[in-house]
Amino acid sequence: MDIFLIILKILGALAVFLYGMRLMSESLQKVAGPRLRGLLSKLTSNRFAGIISGFSMTAIIQSSSATTVMVVSFVNAKLLDLKQAIGLIMGANIGTTVTGWLVALLGFKVKITAFALPALAIGFALTFLRSSRLRQTGETLVGFGLLFVGLELMKMQIPAIAPADVLWVETLADMGFISVLLFVGIGTILTVVLQSSSATMALTLTLTASGSVPYEMAAAMILGENIGTTITANLAAIGTSVTARRAARAHTIFNLIGVAWAIGLMHSVLLPAIDAIVPGDPTDGSSDALTAHLAAFHTAFNIVNTLLLVPFVNQLAKFVTRLVPETEDKGDRRVSRYLMPVHVDTPELVLELAIMELRHMCEVVHGMYRDAMRILRSPDEKLGTLVADTLDRERLTDDLEREIAEVLSTAARANNSPETASDLGLLVLNAHALERIDDHCEKLIGIAIKNHESLDERFDAEALEDIIRLGDSVEKALHLLDAYLEGNRQVDASKEIERVVDTVRAELYDKHVHKMHESPQHLIVGLRLLETFHQLEAIGDRAYAIVMRSEEARTGKPRVRGP
Repeated sequence: MDIFLIILKILGALAVFLYGMRLMSESLQKVAGPRLRGLLSKLTSNRFAGIISGFSMTAIIQSSSATTVMVVSFVNAKLLDLKQAIGLIMGANIGTTVTGWLVALLGFKVKITAFALPALAIGFALTFLRSSRLRQTGETLVGFGLLFVGLELMKMQIPAIAPADVLWVETLADMGFISVLLFVGIGTILTVVLQSSSATMALTLTLTASGSVPYEMAAAMILGENIGTTITANLAAIGTSVTARRAARAHTIFNLIGVAWAIGLMHSVLLPAIDAIVPGDPTDGSSDALTAHLAAFHTAFNIVNTLLLVPFVNQLAKFVTRLVPETEDKGDRRVSRYLMPVHVDTPELVLELAIMELRHMCEVVHGMYRDAMRILRSPDEKLGTLVADTLDRERLTDDLEREIAEVLSTAARANNSPETASDLGLLVLNAHALERIDDHCEKLIGIAIKNHESLDERFDAEALEDIIRLGDSVEKALHLLDAYLEGNRQVDASKEIERVVDTVRAELYDKHVHKMHESPQHLIVGLRLLETFHQLEAIGDRAYAIVMRSEEARTGKPRVRGP
């Protein structure tokens, strides 16, 4: 019964470690948000620069799983190709070893009370401050402190296990090469279950420092952790494009190849080389030397594996292309180009992709507007195919808005910074406004159909010229919206165009109301024309409102009310 209680205590300590790890990672993402987004936007086709980017991202957010999910997301969005993704994954593998060094150098060489408890005290106090940046820094410190409190609790509980209860470990470790394979499998399974190679690394170091797991078998467990950590990217790739699934498989294949050669050279080359380079004897019972050697082994393995395989990125890409053929792609029913309904542990990633998706949606809406105006201005032409295609795009924007709202509402439930939460809400509002523009375009097409079918009640040449006049001003408003979403913030020009749209609409409205009074027999045509002006003005107003809402959010100025 005592052993079960000890195991529960170890699991509790591991839970504290995992919670601290998660809190620290999420808080670091908030603190590093703008820099992280800048890093995401500067990904390069150079494989070596890609390795550095992957390392940097993982070192910043302290989560290789989050980095690999980012990579899969960007491949799915066609912002990265397979070769670029492989370079980033290689860098992420190296970056994840930073956590092992933190645990080894601080968790076993420095007393917990020297830094973890002060970090908790300072961090907790900072979370009550008004500054969001200081609160996020406080959350990072709390996560950092909890991480090492959990580690210390594990260090306290594991030695309490009676030697008789771990005799089976000695048996497993005394079967030569089979033992190595078994402990590789244990490391893999633990990482899959815990969904964190950092947590498995901490557990491995603690078990080894207590004498429960031999040095060589701990190294085998670390190799297994490199296999287990690939499960996250493969889960994220479910339901994505075939190229995104290939990127996830490339992560697995890359690590499997590395583990294969490392198993063969572990006793003859790798461990002796680490023992020769890192000070201290890992077999003399010193936990400091032992954990430092294992952390070095983890880093050396990933660096050497990257150096060995980086010349073969093209061959690896070709292999996974054959492994995941095009015929395997069942076709994703989602219409979004950039977003995918997977992990939202990285809100900055979701935000970056959602901005791109909004640009995509704006392109669709703008194209629909142009086609709606062509249909409206050509009452004598047979444009049935164009009408059908344009109305299909209206259904496309409905689906785009729904998918954007789904992903962003899920992301909004995560532990985001106030700024990120506000940006997510703004994108939902803007997506809805774009969908409403599409609804107005659909109504314009409905007016055009009625105009086409009413031989005796069609718009005359003067009415069509007035529609074109107002429509051209609305076209300029949509063009400025496109430019704004691309980063060209022509706010003053947008204000001027909005004023022109309102002025022209009012002028034309008065003009044709007067004509209706003069010629009551043209009442139906006149009402249809006024409705056309109303729909065009509404499109211009909504385009202007998106620009102003976004600008107010960016500058922090008081909100201007709009549609």
